[in-house]
Order: sequence, then C-alpha cells, then structure tokens
Amino acid sequence: MSSSSDEERESIVFDIGSHLARAGFAGEDAPSVVIAYEEENEYKETYYSNGYKLFGSNGSKIDMLERVISNCYNLLDDNKVDLIKESPAIFSEHFHDIPSERENLIELMFEKFEVPAFYTTPSPVLSLYSSGRGSGIVLESGNSFTETVVIYEGYMISNSVFSQKRGGAEVTQYLKDHCGSLRNTNRAMSDADYLYLKDRYSTCSYSEPTTKVRLPDGIETDLDMKSSLLKGCTDSLFDSPGLKSLPDMVYESVMAASIHGRRDLFCNVILSGGNTMITGFPALLKNRIEQVVSKRHKGLKLNVVAAPERKYHPWIGGSILGSLSCFMDSLLISKDEYMESGPRVLAKCINPKNVIKC
Repeated sequence: MSSSSDEERESIVFDIGSHLARAGFAGEDAPSVVIAYEEENEYKETYYSNGYKLFGSNGSKIDMLERVISNCYNLLDDNKVDLIKESPAIFSEHFHDIPSERENLIELMFEKFEVPAFYTTPSPVLSLYSSGRGSGIVLESGNSFTETVVIYEGYMISNSVFSQKRGGAEVTQYLKDHCGSLRNTNRAMSDADYLYLKDRYSTCSYSEPTTKVRLPDGIETDLDMKSSLLKGCTDSLFDSPGLKSLPDMVYESVMAASIHGRRDLFCNVILSGGNTMITGFPALLKNRIEQVVSKRHKGLKLNVVAAPERKYHPWIGGSILGSLSCFMDSLLISKDEYMESGPRVLAKCINPKNVIKC
C-alpha cells in the first residue's frame, strides 16, 4: 500500500526492537506493519535461541536488522524499490546502542537501501513527543531494556539517563523456569506458550490463582498458576540484585535535572513500551515512587501518565516528527550530506532540542 500518490512520499518511521518491529508512514496514528518475531519462521529460531530476543549474542545485529527492514518495506508496499528510493527513513534508537551501530545503520540505509534521507533519535525522546509534552521524565520498558531519561524544555539531560538490561524477556524466562507442568494433556509447553502466558496472565499485583488456561492453539488445560507466580514473574522488573530499582531510576533521573524543574517532572512521569502494559504496572510504579519520594520531599505531587497507546509511543512520536515541515526542511540528513561527510553527519541527530522545539 502507499500513503500518497504525490511526487514526494511521506517519511517511513521504523521502531525496531528485540521482540517487535513496527513501521509505517509519517502522519498516521499507528504503525501499519507490526512484525512479531516469534510468529515469523524467518526469525523464530534466532528469537528463541537468544532467550526471547531477536538481537542477542548470536550473529551480527546489522545483518538481522537488514532482513527486518527489508521485510517491513515489503509489507508496506509491493513496489518496494520505488518506496525506498522516494521515502526518507526515520528510526528510533536506544541509549544502549553503541556509536558503531548508529554508523552501521546510516551506512546500511544510504548504501544498501539507497534512501533519499535519514534521521534517528532516541526512543524516549519520541515517546515524550508522542505524549504532547516538552518536559517530562520518560520510563521506557520494552523486551530487553528499561531506560529512564529527563527531557526538560526540549533539552535531554545527559546525566539523567539510566539504562538496564531487563524487560519482558526476563518475565517470560521466569515463567518458563517456574511454571508447573501441564495437566490432563500429552502436550508439552512450548516457547510460544510461555509468551502467551506472560501477555495474558502476568501481573504486578496479586491476583486470584489460575488453574484453567487456554493456550494459543485453543487447548484448554490445567496449569497451576499460583498468585505468587503470576506476580513473582514481574518482581525482577522493580527489584533485581545489583541493579537500581525502577523507582530509584526515576527518582535519580529527576534529581539530575535543575532543582527548579523537579516538581514539574514528578507530575509528568511518562510510561512507554510494551512491558509497561502489564496489568498493575502503572499503579505499582506510582506507589513505589511515592514511597521513595515521601522520605525526602513532603507534599510533592506525583503523576504517572500511562496512555493506552504507550506500547507504540516511540513510533507515534516518530510519525508526528516526520509530518512536520520544519523537520523535513532542516533536520533530515540528505544523501548528499552523507556522501560528503560519511557517518560523521550523525552529529546532526544528537541534539533532541531540535526535535522537541521544531
């Protein structure tokens, strides 16, 4: 499909994680392509062997990324060649991405895919943009990583960034390690079953034990899902030995900002990422942050913003960004700029103030 028959196409926005890839045209409300790696034969084996993550320790990340991007283009438009050569590409990126990965990505897009223009910006910046705010503390939790960062009046506070290797994959692995065996069936549990159980039953609050479960293939069977297991699988998201707790990450990120803006930041705690969709996540996070804050600050108001569409926040932020004329005119990296300066031109993408204040 194509979003426009005009001479100049809309930008294409990519938000590619270790569990899902999302792509679509700038200006749309939601990604038109969502690829779940566990459902695609091309990626399934790598996804499971890496512990429910597509981009793990096995193989080259850029090689797999090329395959995913190519698949997204195919699903967006049958006339793939014209689509690539006419549509600028906008990517979300994460703080744990090393500089060489950014350089590999821009090289891939200009030299392999031959896009006319390119841009990349931190995923939490796009999440804040999606929320319609210019200031806030973003907590983004996806399949592999959880990150916090403060963006204040358009500026990203560099020393407010915290990033940890924990997310939805750890929840799934916990269920796999602790779930009891199936009853009244000869069928063994599969990796797809554990993913389904995580999405359907995991919670951040205590719930009634579950014994009857319906698996993805429609089989209803007995499985001892104690309330302690259903909540225990998410405990590592909030407390892990040797790691900062999520409330501490939020608090310390805010404390890195100017003292004059901290009260506003605590009123704008923005949740983003599929992992924050787990039942009870926003309420538990708010309660735990309040416990941390109340020990140090009296009468401080706290507001945790959990929008229904938050699992797509980075993509939506990119969609908004790509539809702005000022962005198209001044911030995109053109192919000529890349050919002249090489990967050094990525410095144009570093300052998110241009994004927020555009």
